[in-house]
Amino acid sequence: MSRNSRRKRATRPWQHPEAMRDISDLLAQVRRDTEYDLDGYEVRVVDGDRGHKDYVCPSCGNGVVAGESHVVVWPEDDSDLRRHWHKHCWRIEVRRSTGVG
Repeated sequence: MSRNSRRKRATRPWQHPEAMRDISDLLAQVRRDTEYDLDGYEVRVVDGDRGHKDYVCPSCGNGVVAGESHVVVWPEDDSDLRRHWHKHCWRIEVRRSTGVG
């Protein structure tokens, strides 16, 4: 075995436990919040530290930027129609749909 191949192997991340990333945040459950529930829809709250991409809110048309806490909503029977909403925009939609305040 050549000297260079040993040097390369010694720098691989799995050989250094301190370099391994803690993935517990990736395995954590996404929390549900009842104030966002609407019949016929699945709603999940995404905390800011889990949002890694930018989206466009279907209600206001403004961006849901990476790192911003928001909700993901889809009809119960079709997860392909998943949309990312600002929390306040979805709250307004829930109130409008349920006739509450």
